[in-house]
This record gives sequence, structure tokens and C-alpha cells, in this order.
Amino acid sequence: MLLIVCFFFLAVSSVKAQDQNQPKDKKLTDWFTTPAYADVGYRKTQHYLPSYNTGLVQWDSHIELWLPPSRRQFAWGPYLRFAGVAGTQSDAFQNGLLGWPGLGFQLFPFSSTKFKGSSRTGMILGPLRAFGEYNYTNYWGASNTWRPKKQVRAGFDYWKAVHVNTFDTWYWAEIWNGFYWQSSNEFTDRYDSVIFANSARLGARLTKGHILPAITPYLDIESSKTKYDKGGSATDYYWENNLIGGGGLRIAPAFHSNPDSMGLTRFVIYGEYVNTACYYGPAAPSTVPRYDIRAGINFSVGNWYK
Repeated sequence: MLLIVCFFFLAVSSVKAQDQNQPKDKKLTDWFTTPAYADVGYRKTQHYLPSYNTGLVQWDSHIELWLPPSRRQFAWGPYLRFAGVAGTQSDAFQNGLLGWPGLGFQLFPFSSTKFKGSSRTGMILGPLRAFGEYNYTNYWGASNTWRPKKQVRAGFDYWKAVHVNTFDTWYWAEIWNGFYWQSSNEFTDRYDSVIFANSARLGARLTKGHILPAITPYLDIESSKTKYDKGGSATDYYWENNLIGGGGLRIAPAFHSNPDSMGLTRFVIYGEYVNTACYYGPAAPSTVPRYDIRAGINFSVGNWYK
């Protein structure tokens, strides 16, 4: 929480120092946005069981209210979060409402007009978000009534996607990083761990033609680390303390979207293979598969970064 307070003062200072030539034509999306993300697909193992073969739907969405002087001049304000996961297998980790709803406050420290335009700092750090949220949770099924009903998260995350649904460059990239404290998971309401997680998908494409540029190979690198990486307990969290690598093929058609719109901003169809490169703590039991095969459709509405 101290880090969020520090970033809050940094953000307020940047607003006071910004250029006085502010845009006057206010829009609804300057004050109110509803970004949403969903993934509908298949997982072969989930790094959990051989031939696990589960269908999976994951979603996360916000209803965001932006405080003065408006999102275009500085992005900060409260939000509601609606998120969850549903699978064809019965395990709790893939069947629950993770934010139903969540109540949060967020700010983008480098979103002021001082860092926009040609500012290299704004281009790189603009998507950095500081947040704190309280989530009401509910894991389905009578056998899951004992599981935690609330969760607190606070920290920073960073999400940026470039050239995913445009053919004007030979590359595309999707990068997410998270560094935050979390109070609970589906096992315990005393989880109390800082989580450091990363994901990067980097692809290359042809830039000529109408169909071939939409079909792109890519590399996939994922990592996560928590305080539960020492072992020696009844439950060793090997699945959240590892480095995963692999690659895939995706179809991403070209379309143009207004970054201030509430419409479709990202759409991909994908298939990928990933394998566990290493564990940061105790290794998984020998019966646990180190690989996973994933396929599905992934799309976003609105923009998560400002």
C-alpha cells in the first residue's frame, strides 16, 4: 500500500506540471469506460494431470469511472470488477467468480499529457497501473462452500499489446507484468503473498497480401513467483513458481479500432504448445506433466491501458 501512496503523489505532481493546453472537447469515454477481456478455449493438461482435457472460459471486465480532470489528461478513479473462470472439469481453481463484484481504485502515474505525444517515457511506462481492490469471490458447488469469500489485491500491473490486428509492421507483441500482494486464493484466506508474474508473446508476420499476414508464428514466455517457493509443506506451490516457454500459431485478422472506443480492440484465434523450463522451488511430482497444449479464441473490448 505504501508504494501505491507514493505513486499517487507522483501522479498528482505530474498533473500539476502538465501543459495548460488541454483538450476541451470532452467525450463520454473521458469519464466512463468498460474494458473487457475473454478467452474461450481448450487445455490438455493445465500442468496438472495427463489428458486433463478441459474446456475453459475466462473473463475479466471493469466498469470504470474517471475523476477530474478526465482520463485524457490524467487517468485515475474507482472501478467495479467482474471476473471469473468456468471449466468442464470440477476443480475449484477453474470454477469460480473471482470478482463478483470487485471494488477498486486505480491510477496510471504516467498517463498525464506531460507524458503523451512524443514522450519516450510515456510510450514505455504509460500502461503502468497502480491499483488496490477488494474482491468478493464464490467457488461453485456445495463442496466449495468453505472456500474464501473475499480477496484483497494491491500493487502494480502493466499490459500492452502492439500491432496485434494490424498488418503495417512485421512484428506484434503482447506483454503483461504484475507485482502485487494478494490476501487469499482458493485454498486459504491467509495466502498473504507478493506475486511477481510475467507473460510475453512475440510474433512475426509477412506484411504483403490479405490472408498470409493474419497467420503468424510466435514465441510464448511465462513466469510466476510467490513466497511459497521453499517447499517442506503439505502443499508445495510448484504450479505458481516456474518458468514456462513455448510457441504457437495464431490467426489475427486486420481491423482498425479507435483507441477511445468501447468496441472490439483485439481478436485472435490461437493454438500453442508450452513446456516447463524450470521450477523456482520444489519440482512437481513426476506424475505431473510439464507441458500443456492450448487452443482457443481470445478477444478484448475497450482498452485496458490509457
